[in-house]
Amino acid sequence: MLLPLGRISYQLQSLFIMKIDLQNGAYLQIGGELGKYNSLPIDVLVKVAQHLQELISSIAQIDLPDSEFLNPDNFRIEIVDFKKGSAVPAFAFSQRSEFRVGTDCEHQRTFVNEKFEQIIELADTGRYLKLAEMYPEVQSRNPIVEKVYAFVNDFGNSPVSFVNYNKLNDTITPIYKLNKFKSGTKKDLIGTSKAVDAEKPETELAIGKIKLLKQNGRKTKMRIVSVFPKQYNAEYAPSVIVGESSKYIFKYPLRCKFEKVDDFFVIESEMLGLIGTGYSEDEAELAFSEEFDYLFMKLSSLGESELTKHNRFIKNVLEYYIEKVES
Repeated sequence: MLLPLGRISYQLQSLFIMKIDLQNGAYLQIGGELGKYNSLPIDVLVKVAQHLQELISSIAQIDLPDSEFLNPDNFRIEIVDFKKGSAVPAFAFSQRSEFRVGTDCEHQRTFVNEKFEQIIELADTGRYLKLAEMYPEVQSRNPIVEKVYAFVNDFGNSPVSFVNYNKLNDTITPIYKLNKFKSGTKKDLIGTSKAVDAEKPETELAIGKIKLLKQNGRKTKMRIVSVFPKQYNAEYAPSVIVGESSKYIFKYPLRCKFEKVDDFFVIESEMLGLIGTGYSEDEAELAFSEEFDYLFMKLSSLGESELTKHNRFIKNVLEYYIEKVES
């Protein structure tokens, strides 16, 4: 059987047998003082749901390949059930059609579900230091550590476990216990991008943005605003774009590639097929904003029958991302 190349990673991940099912409902049993009345205080429920949502969203943003279209709405979760036997809420990915965009939505959800369960397995054993092996790069590890720490420590001294709920005989079986995530362990995991060897200092050619502070027309001080490698590939993720005719406010940051090629700065959204270039960062941002404004106005002026399949997809993506347009 031939598999599309973009989905091989998902198929390989399926070798991992999942016990937590975010597609249909992951049950979380909360005992102790919090759950002894078979209920949960609203503030606790809101905090737990919010921290769980933030963890799931971070896994999606960090672990899914950069080459794939990522729609944050695909990873929204909802409370889908609530059982007695202490407090047992169930969380699952939203099944609302407006929150399930893209042909790979279900594959991406399965992939994120597996990554989430691997993290919860570490919580079950209390071996949180293993997060350093899962996420060796600091820029990826730090946000995951922060989100895991917030989620598993939401419950005070109350025992908490992910459980399996058997609907046939109405029984609950523990799967993974959430052990305390100690602040000292978190401190050991959170780090800077690279330790420096004092005996062998490293040098690296970099490009920097410097702000000149002047007084009475004379230069008095220089301040480094930003530094990045000469050959670099970063991210440009605006929440607002101001075009010539309109101001576009997004629900979520629009993730784009931002790099320097020879003497040019380049901002590119592969998803929208837009590129902005310039001799400076500001010029590239202005060019990208103008291209975005033109694209939006052009697609808005055409009916569905006048658009190609690809342009209809782009128009739908813009509708999901843009919260409002101000003239």
